[in-house]
Amino acid sequence: MKGSIKRYCTCTDSVTGRQLSPNCPALQSDTKHGLWNYRDRFVTTSSPDPKPFQRRGFRTKKAAGEFRERVYEILALAKGDQAALRRLGDLVFAATKRGGQLPDLADVRRRLGLGGALDQSMTVAEWLTTWIAGKRKLRESTADSYQGHIDHFLIPLLGPMPLDRLTELHVYDALDRIEEWNTEIALAKQEGRKPVCEGDTRERSRHVGIATQHRIFATLRNALNAAWKTRRVDQNVCHFVELPPETREPARVWSPEQVGEFLARTEGDRLHLLWRLVLLRGLRRGEVIGLRWADLDLEHRQLRVTSPILQIAGKVVTGQPKTRAGERLVVLDPGTAAGLKAHRKEQLKERMKFAGAYDDNDLVFAWEDGTLYRPDYVSRLFRTTAERLGLPVITLHMGRHTAATLALEAGVPVKVVSDQLGHATTTITENLYQHVRRAMHDGAAEAVVALLPDRKRGEAAQ
Repeated sequence: MKGSIKRYCTCTDSVTGRQLSPNCPALQSDTKHGLWNYRDRFVTTSSPDPKPFQRRGFRTKKAAGEFRERVYEILALAKGDQAALRRLGDLVFAATKRGGQLPDLADVRRRLGLGGALDQSMTVAEWLTTWIAGKRKLRESTADSYQGHIDHFLIPLLGPMPLDRLTELHVYDALDRIEEWNTEIALAKQEGRKPVCEGDTRERSRHVGIATQHRIFATLRNALNAAWKTRRVDQNVCHFVELPPETREPARVWSPEQVGEFLARTEGDRLHLLWRLVLLRGLRRGEVIGLRWADLDLEHRQLRVTSPILQIAGKVVTGQPKTRAGERLVVLDPGTAAGLKAHRKEQLKERMKFAGAYDDNDLVFAWEDGTLYRPDYVSRLFRTTAERLGLPVITLHMGRHTAATLALEAGVPVKVVSDQLGHATTTITENLYQHVRRAMHDGAAEAVVALLPDRKRGEAAQ
């Protein structure tokens, strides 16, 4: 038999001071007066007989009834096992004491099956691990990004916290810890020492910019949304957290003269053609490092960007493009096509030299034995080469921005540039290169005025 649900109030007699409920006149005349009380009796490990259970303060009868149903759902997990039923009774008493919430049903079922303590909530680390394991339809790059945020930031900073006790203050504390790491990293760099960042599990401590912090926060928000939808938490605490706005700084790029100087002075370098594909055609780092000969059609001077080759756990595997638009056709200039033909001949000589020891992955750019270049090595070599040549040091990704800027400054339509870069929409291209578009518009305005006769041109200038 299920426990009772009755209405009560806290009104008192003005003379005696005694509580009027359940005989308060307002309880009879006003249906909205008072609150609801749930009474029941459960067995526990500390009492051989059913122990009285009472929880008060429900605003509606429906709310009290829903609470009672959740209690019985938890007790039903015992399936007739008296020992389990007593443990579950302990859990209901302990969890709801002083206004506490009932634990998630699935969490209790899991802990009961494992034989663990029932009064411990699933931790943030346990939930993040469960959540990411169920995200089977994510793109490989997105899954890797989520996993990195979880492994290097969310679990180290929030992992031990019980999921149902996580608050926005804990999230703010985690973000503050990241800023403390940033401060220590900057100070260590000035002092020429290795940074000491307590709790940082990364192999190499690096500054975490506001853009990356937004992405880490988004991963936590998505995971907590899933926890809320499955009733593991009552709310997503991320909704109460505000981050500083993510501002995108203008891309630092090279001028046409600087690109020309870099390519002229690196001609003959092993990765000269790789730099050329990035600086002139805007390939991404992963795309150019994983470029295969099967993707090239040098007779028609074009290459097709498809699934890049990646190295995971020491094995070369086929990855996925960053976006659907990432699969695209890129037209090559005659100089690059001719250079790739000559590069192919030199690579075949290296292959013959290594014979059976050659690691054939059909890569356009590889070490002498055919093995894949590490992405961080290629990025580091690009920066050190620029520094050695006395040019402004930019990242390899800024080399891709340089290619886009050169194309736009040359008057190439934004749609063509967007297709060349593999952007999903032209909006992305336009937002990234507003500075270039403004310069083009200024030039266009001057060109229109230049068409006017001298007299009209002077009046327009005034």
